[in-house]
Amino acid sequence: MHLTMLKCTSSSGLIRNVLAVASGTAAAQAIVFAFSPLITRIYSPDVFGLQGVFLSLISIFSPIIALRYPMAIITADTETEAFHLSRLSLLIALGMASMFWLIILVGGQTVLKLLGAEGLGALILLLPLALLCVALQDVNDYHTARLGAFRLVGIVEVVQAFMLNLSRVLGGLLAPVAATLVVVTTIGPTLKSTLLRIGTRARRCPAPSCVMSRPETIALLKKHRDFPIYRMPTDVMNALSQSVPVLLLAALFSPATAGLYALTRSVLNLPSNVLGAAVGNVLYVRFAELSRQDQPLTPLLLRSTGALLALAPPIVGLAWFAPQVFSFVFGEEWREAGHYARWMALWIAAMLANIPAVRISPVIGSQRFLLLFNLLLLAARIASIALPWLHSAEPLSAIASFSVVSAIMIAVSMVLILNFTYAFDHSRERPPSA
Repeated sequence: MHLTMLKCTSSSGLIRNVLAVASGTAAAQAIVFAFSPLITRIYSPDVFGLQGVFLSLISIFSPIIALRYPMAIITADTETEAFHLSRLSLLIALGMASMFWLIILVGGQTVLKLLGAEGLGALILLLPLALLCVALQDVNDYHTARLGAFRLVGIVEVVQAFMLNLSRVLGGLLAPVAATLVVVTTIGPTLKSTLLRIGTRARRCPAPSCVMSRPETIALLKKHRDFPIYRMPTDVMNALSQSVPVLLLAALFSPATAGLYALTRSVLNLPSNVLGAAVGNVLYVRFAELSRQDQPLTPLLLRSTGALLALAPPIVGLAWFAPQVFSFVFGEEWREAGHYARWMALWIAAMLANIPAVRISPVIGSQRFLLLFNLLLLAARIASIALPWLHSAEPLSAIASFSVVSAIMIAVSMVLILNFTYAFDHSRERPPSA
């Protein structure tokens, strides 16, 4: 009876935490959607395309900036260890940002060509600052999740969404150029970091009075070495594979095509953003807790994946009406983006259902598998866009090919991680006492 009550309490706590973040994130995404008709009428598809390239670079390099050590904050054994991981993450991020800035400064046009970002010009100099701001946000995000302040996360999401989109509108009225969007994107994470830091000030434990010695620092970094060795390159590969369309569409077709794709992805990602922020971190914390308590992980993985899979039919079905909706909401020049949405909904639905599998991977030690899988996914996604282009196909054919290949690959990954989780649970079963 006690065990049943404990499970019910844990389940209700999990649902309560998910709803706390989901409600705030849903409100934030509603704000984003409400501002979108204004923003798409202020900025042209070409400007959106350049912002999409900058956002793609941020997503590719953000896992590198702190070597994914901020994720280890949640799995840290003690609050003191979590504090030291936070500080080390920021020190690593500062050093990496300085190195990126020097490379960009010295490399100039060569770096822009290698990144496929010639259109950004001098705006590329803001990339290291943007990455440093993202690292600061990651540290505060994961520390807030560790403290269980999920309601605060929801509130901060709403405030950040309103302030950033208001800045995009007001800035666009003065200068509707790519620089406006890039500057807002660069400093945006700082606002969230500051609000989370202020909101959790009372919950945080006092900073340790002693400073770690060099051997202790090295030992702590080695203890969590799976994150830089496996999770960091895995997330880079995943970001590369998701950013391939923006970079390749801009290079092979036009910045306007990349802009249409970027808007479509941002709209279709609304449910993913809501549930990814809400379900993702909450599940990650819960999986880590269950693992520390030697409880099975497979049941929670199955329930959460099944719940998210149930959203696939409505997402794909509603996307069929996207051309008319995009034309009405964003303006006639964005109608083609609605045709993209019909195909991209397949990939977005699969990615949404994949959230629990991705979050459980550090807990069960399958990060090496994710790295290898994302290498294959990246190659498949590049081929899915390049081959239609080589056959002189329209952009829509390339996006359809990309979406179908992505959905199939993600489905395979989900099945494999489920098998790994079952094996992980089975390996920890205690033999019956004699």
